[in-house]
Amino acid sequence: MYNRLNITLPEDVLARADAFAKRERYTRSGLIAAALDAFLSGETSGAEVAREPVAVYAPEAVGLNPAVRPLVPAIIDACRRHDVVYAALVGSSTQPDPAVTPRDLDILVRFAPCDEGYAARYFDLRAELASLTGKEIDLIEFDALRNQRLRAEFERTKVVLYEVA
Repeated sequence: MYNRLNITLPEDVLARADAFAKRERYTRSGLIAAALDAFLSGETSGAEVAREPVAVYAPEAVGLNPAVRPLVPAIIDACRRHDVVYAALVGSSTQPDPAVTPRDLDILVRFAPCDEGYAARYFDLRAELASLTGKEIDLIEFDALRNQRLRAEFERTKVVLYEVA
């Protein structure tokens, strides 16, 4: 089974990968899959893997509503400020149809573990996102989501914006 993965690479890395793939008769996906497989199985010496939060959103590569795309950098920045370790858009904002303008944003989040102040982080983030985007925010804590049908729907439609590795 295959799953779709969107990644952002520096232009020089992509150019070298494309040249290698063409020369060795790989597809981009095949080359990246082989490289990841070799790295994960320990077959390469590999460089240190960064353990810092990185934005994983590539607006040109995913089906995201055109009205929402310009809001994504501000959403990611707000998530960083509020100790979010995972954020994804779900619902109508992930429909690429420009005729659909989402009234609100459904954002699936996971916060970094903490001993206290969870409610403040949640409501502060929700208020900041509403202020930044001008839209009503439905902030959904992934780990608190118990409805399996809803969870499956979110898994099917989500567009991951941010994830701490």
